[in-house]
Amino acid sequence: MIQKETQLNVCDTCSVWVVNTFHIYRGFRHRIGKFGDYIKVSIRNVKPESSLKKGKKRKAIIVRHVFGSLKKDGSFSKFNNNVCVLLKKRTSPIGKEIEGPIFYGFKKKKFVASFAGRV
Repeated sequence: MIQKETQLNVCDTCSVWVVNTFHIYRGFRHRIGKFGDYIKVSIRNVKPESSLKKGKKRKAIIVRHVFGSLKKDGSFSKFNNNVCVLLKKRTSPIGKEIEGPIFYGFKKKKFVASFAGRV
C-alpha cells in the first residue's frame, strides 16, 4: 500500500535511487496505491552522473510493494521493499532494464513489452 509521502526505490537503470510519492492516480477518494497503479513522484536521491536532477517531478508506476497480493489461484506474493519505475510517457520507461523480479500479473500489460525482453 503506497500512500502520499511514501519513499520508494527505483528499479530501472535511470540512475535514480529514491523517490517520494505525492500523488496517486486512482480516482476520487482513493488514497492508497497498489500494484500497477500510476503515481506522481519527486526525485530525492540521484547518482552524480545522472541527467535527472533532485526535486524534479515524474510519473511512475508501482512494480513491487511490501503489502502482499493474492492471486486468483490462491497463492500469495509479497516483496521486501516498495519499488517503482520512472516513465517518460504512459508506457515508455526512462531506463533500459528492470532490476529484480516483477509480479506475475504485471506481464499482461503493455508496459513489459517496452523493455523488449530485457526483464
